[in-house]
Amino acid sequence: MRPSSLLFTGLSAVSTALAAPHVVARADNSSNPLGLSQTDLEVLAFAANLENLEVNFYTLALSTFNDTDFTNAGFPNGTRGRFQQILQHEQVHISLLQSILGSLTPQPCNYSFPINQVSDVVAISFALESTGEAAYMGGLQVLENKQVLTTAASIEAVEARQSSFVAGLNGLAPWYGPFDTPLNETQVISLASGFIVSCPSSNFPLTVEPVPALTVTPSSNLTVGINVTVAIGAPDFNSSNFPIVDTNLTTAPNNSPASGKFLAYFHGGLNVSYSPIASDNTTTIPEGLAGVVWAQVVTTNTSAPTLNDTVSGVAMLNIPVSPAANNSFN
Repeated sequence: MRPSSLLFTGLSAVSTALAAPHVVARADNSSNPLGLSQTDLEVLAFAANLENLEVNFYTLALSTFNDTDFTNAGFPNGTRGRFQQILQHEQVHISLLQSILGSLTPQPCNYSFPINQVSDVVAISFALESTGEAAYMGGLQVLENKQVLTTAASIEAVEARQSSFVAGLNGLAPWYGPFDTPLNETQVISLASGFIVSCPSSNFPLTVEPVPALTVTPSSNLTVGINVTVAIGAPDFNSSNFPIVDTNLTTAPNNSPASGKFLAYFHGGLNVSYSPIASDNTTTIPEGLAGVVWAQVVTTNTSAPTLNDTVSGVAMLNIPVSPAANNSFN
């Protein structure tokens, strides 16, 4: 295992939602009514894209399953009501974003969620809330407007509470250590794009790296020391279904072999650990990992990876945390 500090220089990391009384927006629909910088506009537009996704997901889930469905699936009384509250949070977030962005607010995309039973709702919710929390942390470092920054920090705390609640429903630990891990914009989109079919071409463009999808199997019952298989597939997203600008960005090759490269594990704040990928595309999960860990194929294990080192999108791994575990680091 080789830990290092995570620093994505020059990259616009973003948050998933911004809302609270800290920001006072004018009630009009003009373009950029608050006169925010281009950086802040991209952060907020990206936030609105993810808020649209979450609102659509929770609306679909709650219209599909009633209170009895949740209790019959073994979840405590009131569980569906908590999800209704989460939906209300996300609706408030997108409403404020609309008041700030005005006509730049992205429209909802076409989504696809594999919801066949209540447990699917709970599992997907945990993935979305965990990704949202990580995206918030990534966005805080680049926001320029201090009111927006304060708002983002307050909502990041709510995202963490929601993630912790849903973790409990999934039988997982409410925390993994003293630090959580930020993600950058490209990493977040590579996760969210699995639920996005297409987006309106009129939406505010995102400056992101089109990276291939990453699959790590098995995807459940993971522990340190076990072997997993790494597969790189088709791109998670491209300009045909996402408004993407920045001609300097390159697309990693489809179905490129993972062998000879490294699986990077982003965890515990700004830590990165690595394991080499063998010729049969397998690798061993290293010691020192616990809870939600973000995995990505990279070409180096000697320094904090940059976009130039990135070969794939991100896969979310969950490594169980024992109540008796040393929780001073992760």
